[in-house]
Amino acid sequence: MGKIAERKELEACIADLVDPGSVVGLGGLHFHNMPMALVRELVRQEVEIGRLVPSIDASLDADLLIGAGLVEEVQVAYMGMEIYGLAPRFRAAAEAGRLRVRDCEEAGFGLAVAAGAAGQPFATLPAGFMPDGEGLPTVASVNPDDYREVEDPFTGRVHTAVRAIAPDVALIHCQAIDRRGNCGFLGGSFLDVELAKAASVCVVQAERECEELPAECREHLPGYAVDAYCVTPGGAHPGSSHGNYAHDDAHLRRYVEQARSEAGFAAYREQVIGSSEAEYMAGEDVPARTAALAAGPVR
Repeated sequence: MGKIAERKELEACIADLVDPGSVVGLGGLHFHNMPMALVRELVRQEVEIGRLVPSIDASLDADLLIGAGLVEEVQVAYMGMEIYGLAPRFRAAAEAGRLRVRDCEEAGFGLAVAAGAAGQPFATLPAGFMPDGEGLPTVASVNPDDYREVEDPFTGRVHTAVRAIAPDVALIHCQAIDRRGNCGFLGGSFLDVELAKAASVCVVQAERECEELPAECREHLPGYAVDAYCVTPGGAHPGSSHGNYAHDDAHLRRYVEQARSEAGFAAYREQVIGSSEAEYMAGEDVPARTAALAAGPVR
């Protein structure tokens, strides 16, 4: 049975739909289409996350939640700040033993999300896909929580199986949404559609609401998979929002520099994230920044 998407304020999307201790999935990829407004609100409301499942290539969104001390465990294929270096708070938490890391490889991660969307308990990787050279660690030895070996009942061949990823809540960013909750992506949707369908609850932040989705949308998420949405122009900042604005190079560089230390991260949290999204938007002059970024990255 499909869902009926409800428009809510940003604060209510988190307070009403993300329970403490939940498994939380994040959409987007690298610095693209990150649900940053929802992530910042998780930080403000200090919602504890039992397991964080960021995008297949995670960055700032996950690092913020980890830096805020809200994440007990993270399931990830890659996490870093791309050209800006390592993800500073992820690295610090992992090295200090404050964060449990469930390592995945990217093919299995993608198949696991697809399995979750299909209601399957696991997916299998092709036989021989994983390295089995003498002395090399297997992914199952590194992460036995999510990888096991299974025998193909038809051929008898042994495959590596990966547990399905099915979060309690998925947080997604899109460019346009209609009043029925149908979402439009002006660029790639990455694994966002599958993640939304795999989750028990899906919350979307959109750049704008419209009567009908624009014909330029390249990908769609049907409204029957969406529980609630909020309209947050500039909500992916300092990341990019496809077809709207590029990532904010200056802001990302500033974050990486500040977040190298706990004190610097604390200052970023207090002075930049602030006590409300309106405060963030005003303090970072997001409307002006995203208007300038519409023409490409501004350095």
